[in-house]
Amino acid sequence: MLPNAHNHDFFAPAVYSSWEALLRETGTWRRDKSLRGFLAGWEAFSSHRVGLIGMALVLAFAAMAFAHPILMATVWNVSTYHPMVGFDEDAASHPTLPSWKHLLGTDSMGRDVLSQLLYSTRTSFGIGLLAGITATVVATLIAVFAAYYGGTLDMVLMAFSDAFVLMPPQILLLVLGIIIELPWPVLALLYGLFAGLGTQAITLRAHAASIRVKPFVEYARLAGGGGWHVIRVHLLPNMASVMLVNMMFTVTQSVLVEAILSFFGRSQIRMSWGTMIWFTQTLFHLSPYGTQWHAILPPVLCIMIFCGAFYMVGRALDDTVNPRLLKR
Repeated sequence: MLPNAHNHDFFAPAVYSSWEALLRETGTWRRDKSLRGFLAGWEAFSSHRVGLIGMALVLAFAAMAFAHPILMATVWNVSTYHPMVGFDEDAASHPTLPSWKHLLGTDSMGRDVLSQLLYSTRTSFGIGLLAGITATVVATLIAVFAAYYGGTLDMVLMAFSDAFVLMPPQILLLVLGIIIELPWPVLALLYGLFAGLGTQAITLRAHAASIRVKPFVEYARLAGGGGWHVIRVHLLPNMASVMLVNMMFTVTQSVLVEAILSFFGRSQIRMSWGTMIWFTQTLFHLSPYGTQWHAILPPVLCIMIFCGAFYMVGRALDDTVNPRLLKR
């Protein structure tokens, strides 16, 4: 006779054991465990008010980037609001102060400042993300190979990284801007490469080396796990949080570098926040309304807030994933 179906003490262990075995066999158990880890990390991050404010600001800038093509296709007249060649023929002279038609006014060439600002947000986002991803990939590759294989390879790679630490990316790019053209994809890739080869590689290598000596890594090697298996299954997942934090700070630094290079005319970026500042400062005092604060303040504030937003997210992630800080 079957036992009573209401006897939960009898059925619970058997059902739990069978489901766990099934989930482990199909791989769903691992995905669920990762999901639980993600939710736990998000709970810790969401308790960090500075991080939430930073994320909200990042999403606001993302909305600005997506808003420009939508406004150009639906609301704005291309001949008037184009960020590079637009011109308002209804105004008697340019630049003009902010108005209902031009919420941030126009510059000395009759171009809408708000349209330029929104268009430039796309450029800055592209530079930041591409530079951050490039730096993270390069630094991670150097770090895991140096930490796992050690020996001569570790010594050579770290000596190579030490050399790049002594060559700041800002100075290198200022010089390269004289020699070669630097459109924003090239600028982002070069900055990401220089940043990834230098300090980031050294930082990630130290973190990877601390994971390399953990018992579970030794057990994996004794069980027959090859180098790629250990790197893929044990090193990279445990380095993901530090990689993400470093990427946040690289985004901030790359946007600042682009603004500096554009201000000094060392890039071939047609429109960015740095380009807006460079163009406005050349004619800053030549306005019939006085100095053009309405044209130069918006890109300056955007650079400050954009970099501050990613910095706040990076600090929140650092506080969330750093065990020593969590213990305080």
